[in-house]
Amino acid sequence: MQTGVQFTLDELDKPVYLFLVRKNHAKSDIVRAGMEIMLRKGFSATGVEAILKEADVSKGSFYNFFSSKEEFGLAVIDEFRAKMGAIFQPIAEDTSLPPLARLRKYFETVFGMFERDNCTKGCLFGNLGLEMADQSEAVRERINYGLQLWTDKICGLLEEAQDARQLPADLDPRLMAETLVSSFEGALLLAKVKKSPQPLRRFIAFYFERVLTT
Repeated sequence: MQTGVQFTLDELDKPVYLFLVRKNHAKSDIVRAGMEIMLRKGFSATGVEAILKEADVSKGSFYNFFSSKEEFGLAVIDEFRAKMGAIFQPIAEDTSLPPLARLRKYFETVFGMFERDNCTKGCLFGNLGLEMADQSEAVRERINYGLQLWTDKICGLLEEAQDARQLPADLDPRLMAETLVSSFEGALLLAKVKKSPQPLRRFIAFYFERVLTT
């Protein structure tokens, strides 16, 4: 005959589960807070104290998750890549629209976000790339990886457009995807400097009304 209090496996694991949830939540809060500050101020001007205040966590929590500011920066880049991917993917998979319409919608969506921020912040890849590519090889490689994934996704839509005969068969989709990424980053930079969405609108008009046609 068994005596004493009996516990199920779920009951025994619940405190551990809740601890892990709180821990992961704190880490994600720190990363998201850091991303917002870095978009506004850049890497060097983003201090740990400002991040902790924004995320409302203790200093010990930061160093529990990240051994250095560089490691934290890599996590922020990964978070930004995931955020941009979450915007791109549902648009890219919306087959109710032709491939080029999907690509245009994606760029217009991102530009709309930038415009709502009064032409501030910009793209974290571009911002940190300019600031850190010569300062940290790890940061440079992580940004380059993110840009390559982004280019791959754009290239995929351009290939779909070729298959649908929206684009000439002799167009190089990889080269065009790289050109779009470069032009996108340049348009964002000009829009930040001019504090005007006009460069973004010209980007859309030039590529989708003149270049990306049959």
